[in-house]
Amino acid sequence: MTAQRPIDIRTIDHAAERVYIHESYVVTFGPDGTSTDLWTLSNDGRALAHLKTLKPLQHPGVIAPIVDSERNIVAIAKRSSGAPELHVFDIATGNPLRTLMLYGSLDDARMPYSSRLGFALVSTQDADELPRVLVVDIAGDDWIAGAAYIPPDLRTGTDRRSPQFGAEHITDDGDIICSYVAPLVPDGVDHFTLIRWDGIPHENTPPSALADFPVLLEDDESVFVSRCLPLRSDTLLVSACETPLDAIDTAYSRSSVIRAVNTRTLDTLWTAEPVWGIIRRLYHTVDAGVVIATGMQNARESASKDIPVSLVAAFDDHSGALLRLERINWIDQGVDIRLCAATQDTIVVVFDNGDVSITSIDDFLAAGLTRDAETQKVITIRLWQDDEREVVHAAVTKSSVVVATQTNLVVVSW
Repeated sequence: MTAQRPIDIRTIDHAAERVYIHESYVVTFGPDGTSTDLWTLSNDGRALAHLKTLKPLQHPGVIAPIVDSERNIVAIAKRSSGAPELHVFDIATGNPLRTLMLYGSLDDARMPYSSRLGFALVSTQDADELPRVLVVDIAGDDWIAGAAYIPPDLRTGTDRRSPQFGAEHITDDGDIICSYVAPLVPDGVDHFTLIRWDGIPHENTPPSALADFPVLLEDDESVFVSRCLPLRSDTLLVSACETPLDAIDTAYSRSSVIRAVNTRTLDTLWTAEPVWGIIRRLYHTVDAGVVIATGMQNARESASKDIPVSLVAAFDDHSGALLRLERINWIDQGVDIRLCAATQDTIVVVFDNGDVSITSIDDFLAAGLTRDAETQKVITIRLWQDDEREVVHAAVTKSSVVVATQTNLVVVSW
């Protein structure tokens, strides 16, 4: 049995309900939008130093702030009853630089960003209109540099359920890739589409490439793209979740398929075998040559009590071969999971009660997560002994994880 790594634990007296990390920068949001703060982690990941207090904003959910360390800016999305906004701050001073007013409503999705261009992709939709993807100039003096629209031959009327149209990737040359799923019909849909534009598109700009990707499992009738990640400069990882129509969420009602796609031609380079559950995050561990996928599954067999399960899978980054698949049953473990993530060399699991599991990628590939031989519970390290504190949120960087509780931040490094 592989022992847990030794860890260093440091506590900062600061309450936060969301934590986001980009390289050495940490952005935290206080409860109910009471504070927004910028921090820096030391090179060894052990010390968290407060850098600046920003204008208080509500946390942006899954739309992680954009941190551009070369341009010294951070951009944060803000939803509101009116038009959504992007607030851009100067890292050195903490001062607001400008506020970009958008239109429509923001999709609850990440914003792909090109640090070379300073452009971000933002998925929006106006009422009674088809969705679009805005190319927003975060770093420059422009506002909206362009927009991608669903091509006319794919477009459907708004009298039916709206199609899915998502921002997936922007290259450093300004080419963009979006995903499209047609509106559901009684017979369901049998594929999703990736669309690529050369350069920044506008309303009438035709795409340079389109490719359809079939639903793989026989009974699945709907699909959506759950995550994308650049694998190499010319390759994009695309994870799609397939489900039957109107099926209850059970152990075998949702499956995820990861494909590696050429970013210019949209040709499929490899397709991994389907994994039961929804893949929510992808990580590429370059030295190990593997793709780590994490996600969720409801392990119940029927319309009974939910049985939440976290999954961690490893795939060969050149062939897509499944190398290891582990599941953590929350009920069997006796505690909920707040974070299941990967760094370049580590798998990190943070539990609601302050337990953590830290496993090297090599150990994970060889033997999986470290478990108790009798109970099969994942073996963990406890960050604190009192029962009153709970993990509110957590985020991981290369050699540490920052954990937010109701009263403080805990930095765990290894």
